[in-house]
Order: sequence, then C-alpha cells, then structure tokens
Amino acid sequence: MAEKKHKFHTTTVKHHKDGSHTTTHHHEDGDHMNVEYATGDHDGMMDGMMHHTSEPDEEEMAADKGEHGIPDQIAEKAMIAGPRPTGA
Repeated sequence: MAEKKHKFHTTTVKHHKDGSHTTTHHHEDGDHMNVEYATGDHDGMMDGMMHHTSEPDEEEMAADKGEHGIPDQIAEKAMIAGPRPTGA
C-alpha cells in the first residue's frame, strides 16, 4: 500500500437538502490547518476530494503557484504585484 501524500486524517461531508455539500478535511497539525469548502453538487464534492487528497501532477503544481504556463519572468512580476481576483 502506498503512503498517503497529504496530512489529513479525517474528511467529513455535510450533505444539504438542495444537493450541495460542505466538505472539511481535518489536518494532522491542528484545526488551523483544516480545509473547508462548499460545492454545489456531487461531482463538485468528488472533484474537491480528489484535488485535496491526491498527489498533484506537474500542471496542478504550476497552477497552485499561479504560473499557469507563463514565462518565469512574467510569473515573478505577477507574484510581486499580488494575487489577481478570480471573480469567484
């Protein structure tokens, strides 16, 4: 059996009457490190579970850094300027 790649020890999912979900991944290092998010449907809940508990691939790691495939010099300037609003 492969060793897990995340530090969550428990995941809880609240299922709401409207089909949405609230998911919480409980972190080994304490509640301040927990990750909680809402999703509108079952597919979104499963996508969130996979995102937070699976080994990220190179593309996901770059996206998490905010690079999104742009040249390093531009990415560095963007990071200095601060995060961009996502509209979410």
